[in-house]
Amino acid sequence: MLNTMDAPNLLKIKEISGGMTDFEQEMLQIIKEELPEEIEQYHSNLEAKDFLKTAGDVHKLKHKISILNMKHGYETAVTYENELRAGRPTSAQDFEAVLNKMVVFVNQL
Repeated sequence: MLNTMDAPNLLKIKEISGGMTDFEQEMLQIIKEELPEEIEQYHSNLEAKDFLKTAGDVHKLKHKISILNMKHGYETAVTYENELRAGRPTSAQDFEAVLNKMVVFVNQL
């Protein structure tokens, strides 16, 4: 179950940047550019029921989930990735909720 308190934030990016705002802006720009493409690829592979490719997509998205400091979202992604690799993806709805939170957050930046 997705934790409603697990909202995306910039704390980890700020921690990594050490106050270098140019670096923070660069990181955010990369996320803004890559996130929609990665989600589209994820949906395409999921729709095709290519669970191994979908697991790879989830693996890539995990890094963005982590950088946006979503601890429970990251745990959801780990579980879901393992389910996909086993051919039994039961956490799709929870993972979709994580993606939706990320998209809303990134679009507000």
